[in-house]
Amino acid sequence: MAQIAPAVAFAQTAGSDPANWGALAVELGEKLARDLPGGRLGFLYATDALADRLEDILAVVKRVSGIGDWVGSVGSGVLGEDEVFDAPALVALALDLPREAYRLVPNLTEPGETPADLEAWIAGAKPALGVVHADPRCGGLSEILGDLAETSGAFLAGGLSSGERGLAQIAGKVVDEGASGVLIGRDVRVAMGLSQGCVPLGPVHRATAAEDNVLMTIDGRPALEVFKEAAGIVRDHELRAAAAVTLVAFPTPGRDERDYLVRHLTGIDPERGLIAVGHAVEPGDRLFFVRRDAAAARRDLETMLARAKAAVGRPKAGLYFSCLARGPNMFGPGSAERAILRDSLGNIPIAGMFCNGEISNARLYGYTGVLALFG
Repeated sequence: MAQIAPAVAFAQTAGSDPANWGALAVELGEKLARDLPGGRLGFLYATDALADRLEDILAVVKRVSGIGDWVGSVGSGVLGEDEVFDAPALVALALDLPREAYRLVPNLTEPGETPADLEAWIAGAKPALGVVHADPRCGGLSEILGDLAETSGAFLAGGLSSGERGLAQIAGKVVDEGASGVLIGRDVRVAMGLSQGCVPLGPVHRATAAEDNVLMTIDGRPALEVFKEAAGIVRDHELRAAAAVTLVAFPTPGRDERDYLVRHLTGIDPERGLIAVGHAVEPGDRLFFVRRDAAAARRDLETMLARAKAAVGRPKAGLYFSCLARGPNMFGPGSAERAILRDSLGNIPIAGMFCNGEISNARLYGYTGVLALFG
């Protein structure tokens, strides 16, 4: 089949008073209706300031834009033309995909809940991508995502809702708990990217003695000795500062070389040469050390964006999910993270949010940036 290259439309509105949510929703819907009258699928992200009016906002945006199918979520901040925190704001991306090219995923609160009609569509469409949003309070979220990934065969990407006023998602209607989103058929040109915000320090090692979350020896050497070597530590008084930016990465078996879980050090025993990490470790596990700071995060993000752009050809639009610890906290003020996306991808429309955890390949991450790029 020929690949589908959907037309897109983007809109962003922001204000200072959450009570003016109606005007923001109308403005957003009018722009989408004007720029893409044939739009069918929309992605909508709202800042936490508008969380308690999300149902009303969705109803207005649907009516004014004429777009019936929506997915999205609430974030502590949203990302569009710029980054917006601590203010009422809406960001939307609309696609004119044909109805057979996608299906909404309803709110899933338990593994194995995939509706029969969705499974029937999956069998024919063989979706390549699932954009999913989820509630960070859901205890079985990893199992729900894993089941959906296995059932659909799709690469699942997205983020966990964040904010203090509400953690709602949109999947045709406003929902909470569990996970929801949309599956998109294989005929739509899309590329995925994951930025860990880290750069590797040295080679991959083997844990040779470990118990629970404590590393005793690595490659047959005291674990702390290997850590100090990777971090470039000369004097012991540098340990505390190094531990703040030097982390342990565990490669994901059978996955891309950039797909790994990053865990902080949780303890150091200088006398016995031990280190503890926020992850259960067994002898034989592969691991390596990484550095996470602003410079490393920028380099890693630029590398990921270049790879995704090369994979999709000429990008038309994107969805981006960034950790709430990134943004101004990692890259600096003035929408610096958004500026990196613009410098690498060009001035294409991008919509997304700052999350309480990110989803890539159906796995849960933190401190990452996840990209879905449409060609």
